[in-house]
Amino acid sequence: MTKKAFSALSKLAVVALMTACVASCGKETMVEGGFSIGGGRQVKFAKGNVYYTVLTKSYAMYNKQEEAAGSLNGALTDPNYQGTIDLFGWGTADNPLLLSVKDEDYPTFTDWGSKLGGKWRTLNKDEWKFIMKGRPDANKKYALARVNNVTGLLLLPDMWTLPDSCLFFPGMNYLDSNVYKDRMWDKMQNAGAIFLPVTGYREGTAFRSGTSGRYWTSTDDFVNGAWGFAFQQLASAAVVCYEHRYPGFAVRLVEDVE
Repeated sequence: MTKKAFSALSKLAVVALMTACVASCGKETMVEGGFSIGGGRQVKFAKGNVYYTVLTKSYAMYNKQEEAAGSLNGALTDPNYQGTIDLFGWGTADNPLLLSVKDEDYPTFTDWGSKLGGKWRTLNKDEWKFIMKGRPDANKKYALARVNNVTGLLLLPDMWTLPDSCLFFPGMNYLDSNVYKDRMWDKMQNAGAIFLPVTGYREGTAFRSGTSGRYWTSTDDFVNGAWGFAFQQLASAAVVCYEHRYPGFAVRLVEDVE
């Protein structure tokens, strides 16, 4: 074996090992804060969004809640791209590189959680609605925020105690007040806070940056539609909304509390 071939093989092995580790870290990938979803049930959120590595053809979840691939999602225009993506068409766990802009090419939903072991799954439309509107004091448990210089949506669990030396202002109008870095964010996360970063979205091979975070639910709508969960930096609400199936949105998984 040549030195070049050995180097390439070693790189592949390292990437595969790292990916496997991230996907199998158990509770280390989960934030310990329960969120009611209706019917007396609760879930806990994963610590990061789902991503897919083209080189190894494998899924994993980010180790940090604020991580996102951003413009790398547009790199699929290059047939030789071997990096990561984290924006997917609706229900495309079996075909993460599907780039069609026709809704009919996304007929069924395969959950990304099925690729990551354990009991990970995607929230449905009604569960997202309950988190945002059905829980006691639900309107006081979300806000726009910045975590380590990344803008996104902060969600607080059912049982919440604000950590010492931290501030929290609920709602969509206090982005410049809800700023957390390093140790302060560690305190918020350890208390159960969830952060969904702004992600932009993808249309075909084109990445659309901006100030929105768009995440899939598992719920379809009629023949070619589906439901997503979306928020925008300049908007006054975070909402469950009807979407086409073909855009690339982000995915944050949950596990049911048993």
